[in-house]
Amino acid sequence: MQVTKRTHLQARLQNTLFMVLLVIVIGLIAWLSTRYEIKADWTVNNRHTLSEASQKLLDELSDPITITAYASNDNNLRKPIKDLVERYQRHKSDISLHFVDPFTVPSEVQERGIQVDGELIISYQERSEHIRKMPSEQDFTSALQRVARTDKRLIVFLEGHGERSPTQDFSKWAQVLKDRGFEVQSLNFGETPKMPSDTQVLVIATPRKQLLPGEISAITDYIDKGGNLLWFLEPSVSLQGLEPVADKFGLTRQPGMIVDPSSQLFGFENPAAVHVTSTGYGHHPITSGFEYLTLFPQAIGLAVAPPEGWEKSILLKTHPRAWSETGETIQYNEETDINGPLNIGFAVESLPQKQRILFVGDGDFLSNTFVGYAGNLDLGVKMMNWLAEDDTFIQIPIKTAVDLSLELSSNTVILLIGFFLVILPLALISSGILIWLRRRKA
Repeated sequence: MQVTKRTHLQARLQNTLFMVLLVIVIGLIAWLSTRYEIKADWTVNNRHTLSEASQKLLDELSDPITITAYASNDNNLRKPIKDLVERYQRHKSDISLHFVDPFTVPSEVQERGIQVDGELIISYQERSEHIRKMPSEQDFTSALQRVARTDKRLIVFLEGHGERSPTQDFSKWAQVLKDRGFEVQSLNFGETPKMPSDTQVLVIATPRKQLLPGEISAITDYIDKGGNLLWFLEPSVSLQGLEPVADKFGLTRQPGMIVDPSSQLFGFENPAAVHVTSTGYGHHPITSGFEYLTLFPQAIGLAVAPPEGWEKSILLKTHPRAWSETGETIQYNEETDINGPLNIGFAVESLPQKQRILFVGDGDFLSNTFVGYAGNLDLGVKMMNWLAEDDTFIQIPIKTAVDLSLELSSNTVILLIGFFLVILPLALISSGILIWLRRRKA
């Protein structure tokens, strides 16, 4: 075929038009990709897709959900947080995510109780829930479930005997509990002789004065009827008439005050400051997955021997180097002092009645002075969640990647090593020599 100037010009025009159309199509596709998003999960077990349990919970939440992530600009948690939230946003479009650099708003960080870089606050209606570590789907969905609860959970603090108060010494802890959806109320038997009938948890925070017989009777009656109890004890304060409650659960206080030499490692000169690390937490729903350090400024050792039908769990124990000092001066005496590790926290549960009791050998750790230290606040919230029977969560199966590892037998490994380290190099060297010899002959 003879190529004329006309056909040559037509060919160039067609090529130019084709290139222009190709650029337009590519640009259109790029624009559409910014406006519309299509994602598909092709993994074997759909590990990048929300579980049915999470989707069902989102279907039940009718109002918008706001997530505020306090993560600094150079924090590598922003992307995984965004990726996780997007999985929920694909199922519920009115979930909003906002990032805040905590170092630029120190007053807001202090006001909202932000403790770590990367902390999340999930807000729903007028309730909120904090997540202080990079959450899994299990953690995130469980937090959504807690913040969505609307039923009344009344916590009653006993007052009138010098106890710590939710409006004074415990005000920061109490405010966080309110933010989590709890209703906090004080009870002074001198003003209100009866326990509120809808009390879910009674808190006895180290009374300093003797309780009256009628008050003790009201408390024991509450416990006998299945009421949940959180009792803080101190080394220098007696039971103040609460011996019937202690006797019911076989609660005994060890003599003296705990001394913990290991506290100096954490910058505390006061040897009475007890630090509990991850090895000091018992196997219990309260401390499951809890790895933060906690501080107990003045603690006493406890022992519990509950009656039949009750299950006892050690919740908190000291470092093995700690001891209970019974003398006037801090000096370990093998004959009189009690060697560590010492138990300072117990959880007692009656499974048939679903009744729960906590005994803690220090109340200072949740006071306004120490509640912000390391994991103290988180532990206090976890304790209350468990007592209020709010530790139930949606069980989401863990989706593991089945194709991330390759199991090889020892014989296969030997064959692969032999092939790549011996046979293949010899073959390449041999072929090179043959090619060189042929070229030389030529």
